[in-house]
Amino acid sequence: MGIDMHEEARKIGQLAGEMYCTLQIVKRLKGMGFTVKQVLKTIELPEGAVMRVFDGKEDIRKIAEDTVNQQIAENGGKIPQERDFIKWVENALEYFAPEEDKEELVPLAELQRLTCEQWAQYTPYENKLELFDGQALADLRERENMIIALIYNIGLKHFVKILPQESKAILKELINEH
Repeated sequence: MGIDMHEEARKIGQLAGEMYCTLQIVKRLKGMGFTVKQVLKTIELPEGAVMRVFDGKEDIRKIAEDTVNQQIAENGGKIPQERDFIKWVENALEYFAPEEDKEELVPLAELQRLTCEQWAQYTPYENKLELFDGQALADLRERENMIIALIYNIGLKHFVKILPQESKAILKELINEH
């Protein structure tokens, strides 16, 4: 019986350690500007644990231990299967991989047609548009890429034409500053 308890404690310790390492990644992602939604899409974790890390008021080791204990309780007292920690890390690192080489789109005065390949490179994954917590798309890079593609496609003349007068004045000031 003692061996089983030792093995159980080892498994719980291993899960808590993996959870701790994963939550450290969550903390880093938060510091880099990731949203809770982006983190949850990247790393399979209970939302409550991610929210607690984002809140920043608790020790990550405590959050990890609480999360593992909660998972055990939700699993009828049985220790959940070990998680694939390496997979979580790989998914998180995908966000930091350099963007693939793509043709630079340079918006001109007049409209330019986009190819299907350009559209695929400059629009969000699977062309899915989303709004989360007041932010369009998943991150700033996706927003910038999509804006460039759309302005490329309608042309700078038309873009300026459709801007409200107040925005035109602000844009003119910004251009003069640079």
